Amino acid sequence: MQSPRLTTRARGQALVLFALTLLLLSVMVLMTLGFGMRAKERVEIQMAADAAAYSQAVATARTFNAIAVMNRAQVAHMVAMAGTQALISHSSQEFAAHNAVCPGDILPSEWHDADMAAGAQVKSLQGQAGTLYRAGLTIYAELLGEHVLEQKLARRVARAANPELQAVQEGASKSFSELNGGNQVPSHGDLMNAMRGGGVVCGPNGGAVCPAGGAGRASLNATMGSLGWTWVHNRPGGSAGFGAGATRNAGFTHYSSAAAMDPATYDTVSGRNSWGHDHGRAVIPTRCRSRPPTPAAATDAWVMSDEEQTHEDQHVYGARVPPGQSPENGEPTWQAHTLGACVSCPGIWPFSIAYNVAALNLGAADQYGQPKLYALLHRDYATRPPDPWNLFFRFRFNAETDKAFDNASPLGRIQATGREDVQRNQVALSAGIAYYHRPRPAMEGGGWREPPNFLNPFWRATLVSAEGASDDRPADSLSRAGFTEHAQALRRLVSEGYRGGGPTGRGY
Repeated sequence: MQSPRLTTRARGQALVLFALTLLLLSVMVLMTLGFGMRAKERVEIQMAADAAAYSQAVATARTFNAIAVMNRAQVAHMVAMAGTQALISHSSQEFAAHNAVCPGDILPSEWHDADMAAGAQVKSLQGQAGTLYRAGLTIYAELLGEHVLEQKLARRVARAANPELQAVQEGASKSFSELNGGNQVPSHGDLMNAMRGGGVVCGPNGGAVCPAGGAGRASLNATMGSLGWTWVHNRPGGSAGFGAGATRNAGFTHYSSAAAMDPATYDTVSGRNSWGHDHGRAVIPTRCRSRPPTPAAATDAWVMSDEEQTHEDQHVYGARVPPGQSPENGEPTWQAHTLGACVSCPGIWPFSIAYNVAALNLGAADQYGQPKLYALLHRDYATRPPDPWNLFFRFRFNAETDKAFDNASPLGRIQATGREDVQRNQVALSAGIAYYHRPRPAMEGGGWREPPNFLNPFWRATLVSAEGASDDRPADSLSRAGFTEHAQALRRLVSEGYRGGGPTGRGY
């Protein structure tokens, strides 16, 4: 028979073992909960960052498509304006021929009323084209100001995912430079002042968007509606006062000016005219009481419509010569054919928002200048009470130093710091891209119809690697936003052989 003393001793030993086992089990459960919560939160913040980056890319693509549609509408207005100018010139020849053969059959007052109506239509078309440019600037400035600089869209996405998540404004610097380079958010007045002071240059570091239509004066080839690109007009030849173009060029040649496209250009009186020039030499009057035996000779006729600040308009027909024609119906010619205020004097052509050709020439290593939109979200663990299952650990990596790992809130555990502390902040970086997609059908040989542009609305959006282009530096983006320890950790990973999603050998 066993002694009672021995039984009590055995029970005491079992209780000690049970207590130690329960403690170990509790620690394991708490560690599982803590690390599981951190893993769940990591997935949550990365998904939110992906959604924010994609949303910004979608907003950019929609803005680009809207600008492209407005550019096409602007070009259509200028084409109609050029056509009306040419019709005024042609009708002027008709009027001159009738006056030479059967004067009085077309009353001067009747001609003048039609001429005034046509001039008013040209002025209206020119004004509406300028209004379209202002509208394009407005939506582009809203994209830059609200969605990029202020990160309103990213913040809405972050709050919808979890109120703890924050989108830092400093995380927008890379996105802004991709779109607008180092320029300010454009406004119409500031841009026009810059153009008057020597132009707005859109160089290799100017971003994807050129808000003033190109370096120097904007070159808008209104007759073909191409902004200088041969693949848009696809016309084999011809001549017009606004430029003509050339044969289709598979290399996507871009001409810097209308003069470079067509040698058939004309000098004007003020250098700032919009005009149509007809080359008819013989016009048969059709409203005379009797048809003349031979066609009536009529010299060239043209109309030059200047901006409202000057009186240098011309309307030449018949035997009249420029400048300073006699008044029509008692009114000076310049009143009938004056356009609206010039956008940037001298010049009556409205500017257009264009794709930066210099960025396009950067090539595939920089995604042909197509802009990437970055989202940088973080969660600050110091702003909430510590969770009871998150523990504090101290790891000894060598005999000299200890490394603390706080799986809970740093409050009360380590000295409160800022964004630079990798223990305090959980950070996620993501990138989306607005890209141009207009492929050629396989039956036509495949490939792409044209490079990225703001003339056709084929812009789309998708997620991409944050380090996929030659100028992408995720560590720099983290440092600029204040997450210096996170950036340092990424650089250490790279030094140990990590390459992420970008080309090998890239510096961080």
